[in-house]
Amino acid sequence: MQKLIKKHTLTLEAAKILIEFAILKANELGVGGAVAVVDDGGHLICLERIDGTMAAAASIAIGKAATAIGFKRPGAILEQTITTQRPAMQILNSVTPAPFVPLKGSYPIEIDQDIVGAIAVAGAVNGENDEAIALYAIEKFMELK
Repeated sequence: MQKLIKKHTLTLEAAKILIEFAILKANELGVGGAVAVVDDGGHLICLERIDGTMAAAASIAIGKAATAIGFKRPGAILEQTITTQRPAMQILNSVTPAPFVPLKGSYPIEIDQDIVGAIAVAGAVNGENDEAIALYAIEKFMELK
């Protein structure tokens, strides 16, 4: 019987790199935003809020990232599920370490088939920008492997 498993873990350095890529994309789009990276338990590793971004975006980004990791699904999928199939899921606030925020712009991060954390963007004007920024950060981060 195997008593321990090996797993990948995001480092602070990795979280900062993800955030750097996200900020590059936000600047390219000409928008602000807050970017949060959480570990595989949904706990914050790193957060940055671009100058001029609404203060609430920071808490929203943390909640979005914790929700994505807690459910191991992109926020867009959870948002669609709640709005079109299971509105009762709105009560699930107690099952994630941060507030349940099932919105576009959050993604689990998978490395070598291990989900190691999540990234989320909030406050970039709309959900489409949040999505584009988060996806760009993950894509560029994975190219570094």
